[in-house]
Amino acid sequence: MSTETSPSNRSRSRKISGGRVPCMIYLPKEEVEALDKTAEETGMSRSSIIAQNYFQGKKLTSTKED
Repeated sequence: MSTETSPSNRSRSRKISGGRVPCMIYLPKEEVEALDKTAEETGMSRSSIIAQNYFQGKKLTSTKED
């Protein structure tokens, strides 16, 4: 079996205590296109980028409240 055509291994997301629950969001077409462009450039999935942005915003919000 040749490894030349195998997809590259992606790093796995860190485990979240309590497990994960599916969640659907609706975005404007322009934002999805921007997500796709970022995903293509970074090799990350849409959901990983969305989660990363969510947690960055959550950190900012929690520091403002403190």
